Amino acid sequence: MLMKIGLVECDLSFNIDTHGRETTHDYAEKPVVGARPPLEDVGVGSETLTVSGRLIPSKLGGLGTLNILRNAQLAGTPQLVTRGDGSVFGFYVVQSISDEHAFLDRDGVGHIVDITVKMQKSAAPAASDFFATLFSLLG
Repeated sequence: MLMKIGLVECDLSFNIDTHGRETTHDYAEKPVVGARPPLEDVGVGSETLTVSGRLIPSKLGGLGTLNILRNAQLAGTPQLVTRGDGSVFGFYVVQSISDEHAFLDRDGVGHIVDITVKMQKSAAPAASDFFATLFSLLG
């Protein structure tokens, strides 16, 4: 397993080949006359995680897993993200999912589907919300 996003396990059938993380820290600028303004530390800013990969639906599947991820996006519930080495990244909401199909078959599904999933770090969901959404994603 390369990574896990909620119920979605990134492996051979739902293959990702890159992931990037961006973290920020926020500062308030205090204007002063005749000098560079000092910055006041106001805390941790936003954190985003982007994963990209390629699916080959006709050989390995993966489109059903992509739909599970889209349902998580629609539900708006934070998903626990972990990396294959056991590192826990925390909870993220799925902001956007893009998929580009190439070499379409007769049903309009690409033989190769490039995907990009953008997520933003959030607080952990309430336990009751988390389990209700978990069961709705399976349906």
